Order: sequence, then C-alpha cells, then structure tokens
Amino acid sequence: MTFHSQLLPLLAFTTTLGDHAPSLLNTAAPSMTSLIPSQAPTISTSTPTTTTNPTTVSPTMAPTITTTPTAMPTTRAPFEGCKDLDVAVNFDLDSFISAKWYVQQQQVVDYLPENRFYCVTAEYSKRGNPGLFRYEINVKNKAYEEDRTTKTEGNLCAYKTDNAKLAVAPCFLPRFAAGPYWVVVYDEEEGYALISGGQPNIKTENGCKNGDGTNNSGLWIFTRKQERNETL
Repeated sequence: MTFHSQLLPLLAFTTTLGDHAPSLLNTAAPSMTSLIPSQAPTISTSTPTTTTNPTTVSPTMAPTITTTPTAMPTTRAPFEGCKDLDVAVNFDLDSFISAKWYVQQQQVVDYLPENRFYCVTAEYSKRGNPGLFRYEINVKNKAYEEDRTTKTEGNLCAYKTDNAKLAVAPCFLPRFAAGPYWVVVYDEEEGYALISGGQPNIKTENGCKNGDGTNNSGLWIFTRKQERNETL
C-alpha cells in the first residue's frame, strides 16, 4: 500500500511528536501504536514572494490588484507568502465520522503536550439535537500518558463550514469561537486522513506550518487501524 502522493509534499517534520493523536480545539488524542516520540509534521505550502502594490502601507498585508488608480487595495492577511491550502474534494462527512480514528502522528499544541501522546483516538457522531449554537457533530477525544492510566478525555462539538472544512469547540461556546479543522486528504478505502488546524500561516525554511496554540493550530495523521502501517 502506498501512502497517498498528495501527502508527500505536505509533510515536513519540524516539531516533536509521538505515535499520536488528534485533537479538536481544547482536547487531543495521541496514538496507540508507539511509545517513542517522532517528529511533528508541518504543511509545506510556501510560495515565491510576489511584488506588493507600492500603494499598500502595511508590510504584513499582501495586496491584490486594484480596479482603479484611486481604489484602496484589498488584502489577504495574515498568510503572506503561504500558499492557500487545498482540502479533500468530494468529501463525504458521513463516511468520515462512521468509525473511530487512531492518531499516528501529531503536532505538539498547548492543549496536548508531548507527555499525553499515547493511545490517542477521535470519534465522531451526528447530534440528534443541535442545541442553542446549532452544532451538528459530537466529538469525543481520548489521550493517555505513558503510564496508560492517566487519561485525558474531551467531549466537543463541531459543524461543517464548507466541503471538507469543519470548526470545533467546547459545546458551551458559540460558533464564532470554534477553531478550524480541515480534512486535507481522506481515503476511506486505504484508511487514512490528514487533518490541519486551518490555513498554515507561519513561514519556515521548509515551508509554512500551523501554530501550536489552541485555534488555528495542529496537524494530525489519522488511520482507521490502531496498528501503524509503515508502508502506507
């Protein structure tokens, strides 16, 4: 089995990880397959710097072409120099949430430190009652520490924003507080998925990567099987 060709240019291992786990916003999940941390993937999405409009004042904003000499340029902040990240096409949400996911690698983030990178899983289900904030999906994450007895468990909520783009938050928070959760690559037949916490916006020598805070942070490799397939 060959790991999907779309994943190869997306991964640059620059952050510490283990066999690991996903997390959606304030909870996470390390993976069940290894006790030895590896390195965390980042998404390489850098593009050559383009010449900015001389009328633009802010050096942090990349202007677009203006329609008239007197018009104010529109900008695309804050991802200057980072290519837009494409997500999975023809995404089937029902299929994606149909079974448990095991996290094989993940980026270290504030809400899931490296010492909890063991036996991390993520499960999703449709909500019967969307509640006050109209969340559509239940999210259940589990992660353990190395002793396999100390467990972190989080129950969150999510909703679909566009195609393969979701947003996740604690269920008591309104939608505007939810963090991005994008399915970049998904293959149910092969049994894997690559998840990004939104658009990578931090430039590095290897490309652009996500943050390591809460929202707009994180990168995860999911598999349907608990045991890691090194050839995938």
